[in-house]
Amino acid sequence: MSLSSKSVLNPILAFLDRYSILVAAVVIYGYYLVTTIDLIGNQNNGKGFIDYLLQFDSLILLWIIAAVVIQLQKYKKQKADEQEYRRKILLEFDRQRIHLQLVDEITKLLQDNVNNPLALISITSHNIRKKVKADDEITSWLDRIDLSLQRIHATINDIKSYQAQKIVESSANVLEKSIPSATNAQDIDSLVKS
Repeated sequence: MSLSSKSVLNPILAFLDRYSILVAAVVIYGYYLVTTIDLIGNQNNGKGFIDYLLQFDSLILLWIIAAVVIQLQKYKKQKADEQEYRRKILLEFDRQRIHLQLVDEITKLLQDNVNNPLALISITSHNIRKKVKADDEITSWLDRIDLSLQRIHATINDIKSYQAQKIVESSANVLEKSIPSATNAQDIDSLVKS
């Protein structure tokens, strides 16, 4: 198909897709008009009621065909919307996975760069504690150092947990905003699994 025929055909197909009910109605009523004119022209041929009824039998068929076409278009649009929704979910999950990996790498880097000096401080504190068991003042300072070391470890773990929780909440918000028809967790799970 050439580019010019595509440029002419695409707007026509878009019009037919958008206004399919209107197009079906025009075709059906155009057929109705043609058969009515034929009916009026052949009124003197002695046709009975059955003949008049059979004159319009294809009108019913046209309505059935129009209904089927419209349902197929709705189904096609629903499938396209569902595919777009799945694509958005997968993109969001990929973005969140990358973000979680980045947070994990930063936290590991932070732990490595902080934990090594903290381990050295902890070992030194432990050795000093062994040598000066009798001095209460030095022992209280060492207790404060150990408590600070524990707080630093807890803070690093809290940063990692906070970032993971923040990512999960932002994912939930994005998915909640983009959900067209899936309204509960089972619908989301079934979309993600398929």
